[in-house]
Amino acid sequence: MRIQHYRRRARAGSLVAACVGAASLAGCANFTDVKAENQDMFMVSATGVSYTMSIPALTAAAKEKAYDFCGKQKMKADLRQLVRGWRPMQVELYFRCQSEGVSLQALLD
Repeated sequence: MRIQHYRRRARAGSLVAACVGAASLAGCANFTDVKAENQDMFMVSATGVSYTMSIPALTAAAKEKAYDFCGKQKMKADLRQLVRGWRPMQVELYFRCQSEGVSLQALLD
């Protein structure tokens, strides 16, 4: 009887730890609205709400926001510059939206 009690407690503890871990990675960033910097350059900023979120996770979240923004316009995101700051944990991502068939090399030629 005692062994079952310990097993239930261990199982519940691991389930809680898994849920807390997933929540800490999923929703720990605040985003600014996408801002137009120049005619065709945009910027989005992601700030970590908790120190459990790493800079690479913030970077991935900012990239996803840029891809979503351009995707709504049926275009693809052309990521330009990334600025990372540690106090507070913040990532600023500058990007452009381009038509699906246009490549950077084609624009340079």
